[in-house]
Parts: sequence; structure tokens; C-alpha cells
Amino acid sequence: MELIDTHCHLEAAAFAADLPEVLGQARAHGVTGVVAVGVSPADFPAQCRAMATARAAGLSAWGAFGTHPWWSDRVGVDAAVAGLERQWEAADAPIAVGEIGLDFERAGLDAEVQNALFTAQLDWAADHDLPVILHERKSADRLLYWLRRRRHAGGVVHGFAGSRQQAEQFVDQGFFIGVGGAITHPGAHRMHRMVKELPLESLVLETDAPNQPGHAHRGQRNLPAYLPENLAALATLRGCNESELRERIDRNVRQLFKGRLRYNAAS
Repeated sequence: MELIDTHCHLEAAAFAADLPEVLGQARAHGVTGVVAVGVSPADFPAQCRAMATARAAGLSAWGAFGTHPWWSDRVGVDAAVAGLERQWEAADAPIAVGEIGLDFERAGLDAEVQNALFTAQLDWAADHDLPVILHERKSADRLLYWLRRRRHAGGVVHGFAGSRQQAEQFVDQGFFIGVGGAITHPGAHRMHRMVKELPLESLVLETDAPNQPGHAHRGQRNLPAYLPENLAALATLRGCNESELRERIDRNVRQLFKGRLRYNAAS
């Protein structure tokens, strides 16, 4: 039975000095695999090197590649798609396209430019039958608008901050909801209700390391090793056995990535 961090940024500067130790710690805490998620074609080579480091530490590692909406003012549609094409031919081919999406909360980003970048990558993912990893900030309704009007292969909504009703609409579109360290915060009542009420079959676990640490690590760098804390918090909220929950989440992850996961023999 695997325990996969479905969303972390291993190429981040926060891990530059000690990535092997960080990944070894994750392995020691029972994490068996990581999905390294991209933000810009310029970072794809660093992602792949980080994935190799993860495998050397005994973890399984896979890549999701894409251009994040925060980079929409720096990476054009053609460059984003060209980056995906190059990665498709590389040894570490994508198991998903991401992190892509829309962010209407961050100042200074043009909405139409974001829409063009997102839909081009969504179309590319559909052409290659790849799920997408969605970034959503005050943009759930617009993301759902595009998903209902374009062919896609499902995916996961990362760090979801919308309503339960919106979450249910994503699930209806074939998406999973990524559950991260936010559920460990005692005051996250709306999120607690949402993850209790959504079908268990629609949930996967993530950390977003080095970002979005849980309650026990506020103000610190987030780590993939903290993923079991998210599992434990979800088990408590759902009132279920942690081992059984881990088995269900493992099945969800396999379904999300459509059989593309190949595990490190050491994991």
C-alpha cells in the first residue's frame, strides 16, 4: 500500500541545500512516493533532477509539468505548449499537466491572458489523455465553465479554497480534491465540513511542500514528511481507521493518474 504526496515542489529554492535529507525524512515517515509539480518550462530540468534525487532516496517519483498562472505574464501560450511537447519526449514524461489554472486573487495578472494559457494547456492535456492539476483562487466558477465546454481527462483541484457546492461540481466533472495541511488547522471549520461531507472516493492527499505548512509547522518550511499528519487529520475528521483510509486514498491516487504510476523497486 502506497502513501503518495500528490503535490510538492521539489525544485523550490527552499530545498536547494538539503533535498536528499528532506526526501530521506519523508521515506522514514512512511511516504513512498512524490509527484513533483511544475510551474514553468524553465524549471522542468530542475524538477527532473529533483525526481532523480527522490528515487535515490528510495522514493517513487513522477512529474507533472505545466505553467502556473502566476507565470502567465512571463510565459506565453506557445512557449508553455512547447515546453510540454519537449517534456513528452523526455525520459521523465508527464503523468499529468500542472500546475495550471486561474488565479483571480493575485494582483497584476491579466484574466484573459490566464484564460488563454489555461485552455491551451487543458487542450494539450486532453490530446494526450493526461489529467490536470488545477490551481484555483477565486476562480472555481470560471474553471468549471471551461471544464464543461472543453474535452478533458479529469484531474485534481489542488489547495481547493471554494465552497462545498463548487467542490461537488468539480467531482461531477471527474476531478479529485487535494487535501493538504490546511485541514490540520483547528479553525478551518468550513474545510473540515467539506472533507467530511464529500465522497471519500473523491479525495487525495498532498502537502504543497515547501508551501502551506500544517498547524504544527506554522511559520516553517513544509515537508513531504508531514503528509502522514494530513492523513491522520483526515481520518479523525472522517471518523475512520487510518489504515483503511490510507488504502482508499491509494486507490484514488491510482485512479487519478490513470495507471501511469510506476513504482521504485526500493519503495
